[in-house]
This record gives sequence, structure tokens and C-alpha cells, in this order.
Amino acid sequence: MLKKLLLAATIACAAAPAAHAGAGPLVLGTAANPPKGPGPGKVFVVNPATRTAQAASFAKAGTPAGNSFYAGYDAATRTVFVPSPIGRITMLNAETGRRMGAFPTIKGARVARVLPRERLLVVLSAKTLAAYSLAGHQTVFTLAVGGNALATNQAETELYVGGNMDRQISVVALPSGRVVRSYPVARSGDLVTADGQLFSADMMNGVMSVIDTVTGTITQIRTPEIDPHFSYAAIPHATAGFMQLATSPDGNTVYAAGFSGHILKFSAQTAKYLGEIAVRPAKGMNQLSGLAVLDHGKDALVTVENRHEAALVSLRDGKVSHLFKGVASNRWIVAAGH
Repeated sequence: MLKKLLLAATIACAAAPAAHAGAGPLVLGTAANPPKGPGPGKVFVVNPATRTAQAASFAKAGTPAGNSFYAGYDAATRTVFVPSPIGRITMLNAETGRRMGAFPTIKGARVARVLPRERLLVVLSAKTLAAYSLAGHQTVFTLAVGGNALATNQAETELYVGGNMDRQISVVALPSGRVVRSYPVARSGDLVTADGQLFSADMMNGVMSVIDTVTGTITQIRTPEIDPHFSYAAIPHATAGFMQLATSPDGNTVYAAGFSGHILKFSAQTAKYLGEIAVRPAKGMNQLSGLAVLDHGKDALVTVENRHEAALVSLRDGKVSHLFKGVASNRWIVAAGH
């Protein structure tokens, strides 16, 4: 059964207007944890419309099996696929939190993505990419391509793979699983596609690279999201750096959560930087990480990592309308189809 969070500040909040009660999609994310070692073994399920959050367990807390970064979601079956570095995918029902089974996957896996058109589940570790059929979980292909970031084109004929430690973005043809080309863009902290453009966020130097996937032209956009003393070994102490990317529903705008406490905006049509939105739920540092765009592009759910909470904010002015205490994920996914 899906367990309600015991933190009263999270769930004992003002109800949403009756006309919107229960409306809108859920937002899912594995509980934030470090890149290596034990993890909390939880998936958060947030309902922005009702201002409620719940948690479901996918593994024992405080074990390596409980470490996960980016869960996959299949809207057709309302199934959450949670990867774990021990080499296991755990399946949960998004609405009840009930465990639906598990199957083996590649060792070190912390990232999963569902491709609904191809009916594939792709799983990524630092060294390996694997794809499985959604129907029976049979292995479709395994490649020696690793990283921590995945994106696909709209037609799901190409998969883009990058990572913080990689010197390039690999392009994998689907469903064959062949590497067909690469882009000379290093350090992809996250990847997203919008309007035929591939956006790659470099958290080390605050540069957003925009790749035209038709022509291969690369535009690099410098932003204020820079910590001159940034170190991958000490990310929790960073004062700036790109985290999760997200797109507006119309595909015209790309948003980036910044560790500086800002959500940055970019045009997918012109590859231009459009400015930033300050998010200030409290005084002092507000290090943003996980990001999901909601309500037809009007609002966002963003993790304030150093405060172990998530904020529901306006994408117009950054105003915080609700805080989910004790709820934090490094990567959120909007569960469309609810």
C-alpha cells in the first residue's frame, strides 16, 4: 500500500480548490541520494493539485539496492520502473505503490526511461546502455555506451546518451541499438529535446549546448549559472550548476534547475538564453535540482536539495505556492495519462 508521508507539514496543508481536486498529472521521482553507496529505497508520488505527497518503497532503506537516480514511467500500464546499481529493476504501481515484480538488469544502473512508441525500457549505467521490451522484459540490445543522461527525438528513432564525465554525446539508432554518430559536446549533466534541438547542460561551466539534430550545428550559450570553484567531488557545496532540464508543453521553452536557486529559461526555436527565475522558499542557499513543468507551463515542481523539500512555484515570477517538506528527488518525471 502506498504510505502517506508522516511529516504533517507535507500533507496537512490547505486543500486545492474543489474544481481542481485530484485533477492533473502526478509527479514521480526516486528519493534523492548520493551517486554511490546506500540509498533510501523510496519513490515519491506528488499530486500538485491536491498538495499531497506519498512514498512507496522499492528496496530496503540504507542499502545499495535502495540507490536510484532516474525512474522510468509507462503511462499505458501506470508502472514505475526503478533501476538499482545492484542490477535490478523493480516495478511499482504508480497509484497504489504496490510492488508488481522485478527483473535483472545491468550492474550499476541508476537511470531508466520508457519509450512508449517503441515499447522499450532503456536503462543506463556509467558504462553500459541496455534496452528491454516493455511487454516481456526481454533484452533487445546491450551497448558499451555509458553516462547519466538520456534523451530521445520525438519519433523515438534516435537515443542520445551523455554523461558528466563523457567527452561526447553518442547517438544510438532505435530499435537496432547501433551507434550511428556522435556530437563533440562534453559533460552532459542532463539532456532534453525540444523543437528538433538537443539541449545539453554542463554543470561545471554553466554552458548550455544546443545541437540542431538535422544539421549537426552546435550553439553554445553561456549563462550566469557558474561556480568558479565547482568540483564534481563536492557537488553539495556548489553555489551554482545545472541540474535537471525540462520543456514547456508546447516545446518552445527549455527550463533548467540551477544550484544557485534559479530556474533558467531558453528558447528552443532561437537557441537563446531568456533569463532566470529566482526561487526563494527560505533565506540563504536554495540549491535546485529536480524539475518538472506543470499546469500547461504555468507552474513547476522543483526540488530544493539542501533543504530536503520540493517547492511548487510559478514559472512567471518564482512565487512559491506550496512546500512539500521531506520530499526531494534529483529527477522528477510527469506521469502523463492519469
